[in-house]
Amino acid sequence: MSSKGQTWQKFKPRLSVFKHLPTSVFMKAKEMPAFSQIIEHRHDWDQLVYALEGVLEVRSNEGHYIIPTQQAVWIPANRQHSISTINGAKLRSVHLEKSLVTSFGAHIRVLKVNALVREIIHKVSSFEFKEDMGKPQLRLLQVLVDQISLLDVVALGLPLSNDHLILPILSHQQANPSSNKSLDDWSSELGASSKTISRRFKTLLGMSFSHWRERLKLHTAIHWLNEKRPVTQIALDLGYESLPAFIHMFKRNMGITPGKFDSHTS
Repeated sequence: MSSKGQTWQKFKPRLSVFKHLPTSVFMKAKEMPAFSQIIEHRHDWDQLVYALEGVLEVRSNEGHYIIPTQQAVWIPANRQHSISTINGAKLRSVHLEKSLVTSFGAHIRVLKVNALVREIIHKVSSFEFKEDMGKPQLRLLQVLVDQISLLDVVALGLPLSNDHLILPILSHQQANPSSNKSLDDWSSELGASSKTISRRFKTLLGMSFSHWRERLKLHTAIHWLNEKRPVTQIALDLGYESLPAFIHMFKRNMGITPGKFDSHTS
């Protein structure tokens, strides 16, 4: 995260004191200030992490996940994770008993949030959660559960690995997102063939080296847009030879241009 020299505020998750959820669906709203983090934790229920405003980042052993307002992250039970923001965000966490949503399997997923789910989350965040909630509130919570289960999965996470061969590549690229070192360059440096390195990426990360590097650049671009850096400067700092090439990459992945994305998350 591009925040060198910054002092981070760190918080413990408030639900960490519970062994079980107070209700089968529970919403937690938190206004996260700039440069703040909910420290690494796990819980025995599923969670949907969403930002009504701002950009969040979820980190886990599986990977890094950027959450602008168009997306959410689904975290299955018992997954270690942390949640952070650089410029501040309106965090909305939907906590659900494990049996309620079964659509997304055992892995963390990035989900595309539609307008209906966004508005229900906004409404539900004002509820007082208790055992004797009113029937209208309970019906809306059930609608939310049903709609969450129908959300589309989008492949925008940044998978990671501690594998001894590719870890130096991952670490270098994360520290230097503009780096365009080729697999042949890494082959000479690591003493392994480019084919071996390529196979390791596809086996462990589920994508090619070039695809992973583009995903990293996309994540970095989202962070920098959230910091209000100029789009042209972001393109140059990520190693793109032209602004149109960067805009094309961003729109292909996010569905909108960097300029429109910036206005949506403001």
